[in-house]
Amino acid sequence: MLQSVIFIDDDLPTNIVNKRLAVRSNCFDDIQFYKSSSEALVYLSSITDSENFPDLIFLDINMPLVNGWQFLDQLKKMNNHEIIKIVMLSTALNVAEETKEKYASIISAYESKPLSIDKIKTHTNYLDVNVI
Repeated sequence: MLQSVIFIDDDLPTNIVNKRLAVRSNCFDDIQFYKSSSEALVYLSSITDSENFPDLIFLDINMPLVNGWQFLDQLKKMNNHEIIKIVMLSTALNVAEETKEKYASIISAYESKPLSIDKIKTHTNYLDVNVI
């Protein structure tokens, strides 16, 4: 069964590449992109049925205004947030252990940029996705 995914990244070229990779991976039947955490939070807060929550979010850590960590703080306040698998993305994965511990219950994995089809498939395998 294909899944739904959201990519949150403020960098347009990164979003263009990630869209191509997500489509080529054949892992998703619903792919959405947001240029800011704030836009994604508005969308997620509008969902009334937990079945419509995305299965997976690829979330950039370093963004202006609302960074990845602040996004997670807001997401934790939403009902059904625990059903979403979150992969944190960054060009430099120097995440402090205390930060990792603080968000351990909500983050499924950390991944370095840029993404690749193999990296996407790696993070969809635990969703029971039939990857082609």
